[in-house]
Amino acid sequence: MSKPHEVGGVLLLGLPIMIGAGVCKDPTRTLEWLKVAPVVSGSYTKEARSGNSGERLFYPDTLEELLKLSYGLNSFGVKNDGVTDAVSAFDKSTFDQPLVMSVAGFSVEDYVQCVGVVSNSETVSAIELNLSCPNLTHGTIASFDLALLEELFTALSPHNKKPLWIKLSPYSDPNQLAAVASLINKYADIMRAVVTCNTFPNSYAGDDVVTPNQGLAGLSGPALKPIALGQVRQLRQQLDGDIAVIGVGGIISGDDVLDFIEAGAAAVQLTSLPFWLKNPDLFWDQLLTTETKKKLNDYLEGN
Repeated sequence: MSKPHEVGGVLLLGLPIMIGAGVCKDPTRTLEWLKVAPVVSGSYTKEARSGNSGERLFYPDTLEELLKLSYGLNSFGVKNDGVTDAVSAFDKSTFDQPLVMSVAGFSVEDYVQCVGVVSNSETVSAIELNLSCPNLTHGTIASFDLALLEELFTALSPHNKKPLWIKLSPYSDPNQLAAVASLINKYADIMRAVVTCNTFPNSYAGDDVVTPNQGLAGLSGPALKPIALGQVRQLRQQLDGDIAVIGVGGIISGDDVLDFIEAGAAAVQLTSLPFWLKNPDLFWDQLLTTETKKKLNDYLEGN
């Protein structure tokens, strides 16, 4: 039995492994996954959204194809029923695993209002601000706009009833990553964790592979792992020690989990594996062998 781990103000009851945002886009699916692991649900917006339209919003169709290709693509466009309805549904439910709600917005005020709604929840453990959705057909990706980030962080300062996490895009420019890390350090009193990284934006595999946005979509899966590990490594070196780094991107096996922990992540989130796996009951057997679970436990107990 793994010992509990406190990460970003949230107590994870077993191994520091969570289901990342994007797998569970509504309370019903979230509650199914909460039976087996901590979940980041969403992202949720101030108002309900229908998401992007098109015949194909993700690629490929099966986990077997994903593992063969080593990548997946998606362009969902933040489909959700709205943050107020989601909080209401969660507060009427019972579950043992920690629940984090991911929120997204199209303005600073959107984020502030979403944080205010979730802050009053009786069941949500933390709030993850999705600043990095690559699949919206309008607006800017907040992760790449330093002025917008500072405006948002300043506006959120009084609204920290629950631990705040932020989810960033992958940065190919180390100077931009350093500038964002420096800004986050200025707001270390409210930022409990940085989640890195979201899917790589504007990836393309053909017009008929993913329908919205002329085939451009967010890339995930094993191909993202070296980029995601680089984000963890740099951010852990540059962020204040009290701010947890949570790794995401390309985690398919227990060995991948250990690679992220060794690079500096306090915990990891998985998205592609559970999304394409579909069945929560198969998750742990698919992710961990007896050997890799022992390696993880031994490493965590020794550090």
